[in-house]
Amino acid sequence: MQADSGATDPITASLSEDDVTTALRAFLLSILPSGTEVRLGQQNRVAAPLGLFVLMTIVVRQQIATNGSKYGTDTRTVSRQEHLTVQVSVFGPGAGDMIERIVTLFRDPYACQFFQQERPQGDVTPLYADDPRQNGFINGERQYEDNWNADLHLQANYQYTIAQQFADAATIDLINVDAAYSESNS
Repeated sequence: MQADSGATDPITASLSEDDVTTALRAFLLSILPSGTEVRLGQQNRVAAPLGLFVLMTIVVRQQIATNGSKYGTDTRTVSRQEHLTVQVSVFGPGAGDMIERIVTLFRDPYACQFFQQERPQGDVTPLYADDPRQNGFINGERQYEDNWNADLHLQANYQYTIAQQFADAATIDLINVDAAYSESNS
């Protein structure tokens, strides 16, 4: 278990993993039936909801461009473009229909417009979606349930601002090299 050390972070980040999954969750909630739960995957000791629900799990993070740098007064901002793959799993009655809805609308201009409104800074953008696939799912009562999933691909543009030392003035002194370093001084 880790405790908060109280230390401040010297690096400012413009985007976090939570920002990406929050935007994707908002998109999913906008297209799924009212009352559908959308959660992050890989949580311990959390019971599965009843009825239709969705889990999101980031499964791949891949850098897609060389870092860029922009300089400001006493700072440098490093940018990183990343391709994120998020596995979206739908469980419960109607899961097949819902994963088809998700994939279809994620591949549509609707998704681009939604993310543009949700993240006007343009730092999270949908790219494409893979075809849905069915997985067997056996619940705690040893009963089969519908489970469909698909990978949704997004681009996330991260920026990290760090302190940077700069010289805004310099003092130049002339030295007579012959006088200062002549063989007679040896």
